[in-house]
Amino acid sequence: MNPASLKRVWLKAAALLIAVGLASGVYLMSYVPPLTPHVLRTQPNSAVTAAPTPLPGLTALPTLLDANAAGRRWEIVGGSMLQLGLNGIGVSALRQAVANNPDNLLLRTALGEALVLEQHGQVTAEAKAYFDATLAADPNDLVARFYMGLWLLQNGRPKPALVKWVGLMRTVGNDTLWYNRLWDVMPAAAEEADVSPLALKALCVAGM
Repeated sequence: MNPASLKRVWLKAAALLIAVGLASGVYLMSYVPPLTPHVLRTQPNSAVTAAPTPLPGLTALPTLLDANAAGRRWEIVGGSMLQLGLNGIGVSALRQAVANNPDNLLLRTALGEALVLEQHGQVTAEAKAYFDATLAADPNDLVARFYMGLWLLQNGRPKPALVKWVGLMRTVGNDTLWYNRLWDVMPAAAEEADVSPLALKALCVAGM
């Protein structure tokens, strides 16, 4: 290969690496870790709230080869896609899972979360309907409470949103993922509700 051809190959390779790097950077900046597949690392600080059952995800992928897992394949794929940040594929898989098992509240909550993540944090009417159904059956469901708080904030009700999130912080704030997700959203609600950062921290610590 002559020097000119070699230079063109290196330039193409460099351009490809730059494109991959930029895409990875955008992905890392936009990735939001889902709550439904998350395994809670601490026990909830509440006598009435149980640790949520996690949606099966990446660690369950090997079971797809098991004939006994046939009925759970769509939920495993859906949970895995959410963990990878492929939310559109996650929505499609979880729609199929819900269609196969419409009474499963975990699947409905997971689909609601997938829809929110696909819309970059916007709680759509369809997603809210799934969270409403979950909370009607279990008012203490952690994930549905989180996203209903987000819906409240997005619909001009920062104070009740903050009440929900402060309650969640007191309940599961010792878990790193929950801590981070809550602090991603609480400051905006506190600012709209005229609650100072110092007061917000005090509210979150009280009762923990």
